[in-house]
Amino acid sequence: MKKPLILVVDDCTVELDVTRLYLINAGFEVITRSRPIGTTAEILRMKPDLVLLDVLMPGLTGDKITKLIKESGLATKIVLHSGKESNELRELSRECGADGYIKKTNDKDEFINKVKSFLSS
Repeated sequence: MKKPLILVVDDCTVELDVTRLYLINAGFEVITRSRPIGTTAEILRMKPDLVLLDVLMPGLTGDKITKLIKESGLATKIVLHSGKESNELRELSRECGADGYIKKTNDKDEFINKVKSFLSS
């Protein structure tokens, strides 16, 4: 059975490494990017099952990337992944067309369960 492929985009290398390890240990195939520019091209090239996008990145924010991807018609699930408060993330994901959000947490099991719920929906 093919492992789900997840693209993680975050400008914080520590957060990127931790998220990648959580996902790999849970059995996912993972691609990471530390720069938001070029994310759309990477999605076209790799065709991930899920994209986890940090919201606050220099140059191009996660919500703007989401709008670009959704407006282009690419059929991929996009989830905002941020330390912002849940109510703010909920509103931001609704405004930009994301499939949802996951608040950054140190609770590995909670994070993995939320990722799995987006992949199964």
